[in-house]
Amino acid sequence: MTTRFVQRCWLVGVAALFANGAAAQSQPTDVGHEIAALRAEVERLRAELRDLRTLVAGDRSPGREPRSGTGRGPSDVQAADPVAPVQAPQAVDPQASLEILRTQVAEMAEIKVESASRLPIKVFGTIHTNVVANSAAPNWLDSPNVVNVPPADGHEGSFSASLRQTRVGATIDGPTLNGVRVNGTLVMDFFGGIPGFATGQVMGLPRLLVAFARFEGRRTAAEVGQDQMILAPVDPTSLASFAFPALFRSGNLYLRTPQARIEQMLGPHVRVTGGIVAPVGGDVPGEDYRFVPQAFGGERSRRPGVQARVAWLAGDRETSRYGDVGVSGHYGWERRSTGLTESSAAAFDFSVRRDWIGAAGEFFVGDNVDAFGGGTGLDARTQGGWAEIQFHPATRLSFAAGGGVDRLRDDPAPTLPRHRNRSAYGTTIVSLTPEIQASFEYHWLATRPGTGAERRNHHFDWTLAYKF
Repeated sequence: MTTRFVQRCWLVGVAALFANGAAAQSQPTDVGHEIAALRAEVERLRAELRDLRTLVAGDRSPGREPRSGTGRGPSDVQAADPVAPVQAPQAVDPQASLEILRTQVAEMAEIKVESASRLPIKVFGTIHTNVVANSAAPNWLDSPNVVNVPPADGHEGSFSASLRQTRVGATIDGPTLNGVRVNGTLVMDFFGGIPGFATGQVMGLPRLLVAFARFEGRRTAAEVGQDQMILAPVDPTSLASFAFPALFRSGNLYLRTPQARIEQMLGPHVRVTGGIVAPVGGDVPGEDYRFVPQAFGGERSRRPGVQARVAWLAGDRETSRYGDVGVSGHYGWERRSTGLTESSAAAFDFSVRRDWIGAAGEFFVGDNVDAFGGGTGLDARTQGGWAEIQFHPATRLSFAAGGGVDRLRDDPAPTLPRHRNRSAYGTTIVSLTPEIQASFEYHWLATRPGTGAERRNHHFDWTLAYKF
């Protein structure tokens, strides 16, 4: 009905323009005839408009007659225009309308970031606040991994607060080419040190964590950039140890390093990963800060390191029933004053969970893997590992406890600063909302030098993390 009415109004307008143009050339009798015809058409359209208003006003309810003056009911309107029959008003579902409105509001409220290449970007991050206390003199106040010699004045212990584990990042979703999905990730935190002046404690320097491009097919993936190394990728459960994982130098091998890797699924449960990594040797530069990287032992070897891992996978982490068990290895070189020296490691790691209980751990042997935290950070033959047990009594509450050890396999030399490093920990993590988490953690750390008494530290950490 409405469509036919609009069409007729358009025809009337066109006819009127034609009549005005023809008036200058036609005879007076023709003009009068056209005007009369137009008036008749306008009166008929006015009658249909009144009928349409009657329908909108609800006069088509059962038991009601049309308004006086229209002279026509709904049946008359339908008979006058059989092409557009009048239909009864449709019932509206309030719940469906509410859901549609919510969807539209969410779409309008979404903030979208677009790259120069017009690829969608997702920005994310975590504001990480931790308050810490130590009983002795650890190397790092907020995430200690070695206990140092007591200060000269004999007054040990410390208390502080920091946000330098805060991180920010972005993911980029690229195109899909021949079934291969392209994406990239960039993440940074502020754990790169502090400026060397009075208030530098509250001015953490940015540090690159990961930056890689990834190409994912149905069963094969390739990655180029900086990411967690292939060797022993499982880490202990900890909200407080965010910048460096817990138990680093106490049995947990770890490093984010430049690499090029390929991942291949062999059947539904076996994944093979292999690649080359940058030859980082873990050399001590002798200074707290350097503007440019130096050519140390690893770089001077003039060859990359090689790493690989074979893992058995089952279940899905989203369902809280999964298993990940892997065997991995590393082989590299370092050039020192005595010549080319080999660097190697072999590790076994696992991470399993079934509903409310889970476990994870790692065991390794290695030689000159100080870059990964092995050998308590020293160039030496070493062995160690860690293990933890997890409890998840509720969706928003979890507990974890465990320990680790790293010790040299050779007899300790009296001049070595460390021969063994042990640690035990317990943590309680509460998810206040999906975005806000809080935890309380306790770490016991003991460092045994080549000679002398073992140095111990009690570390307490209260953490609040807001994810966005």
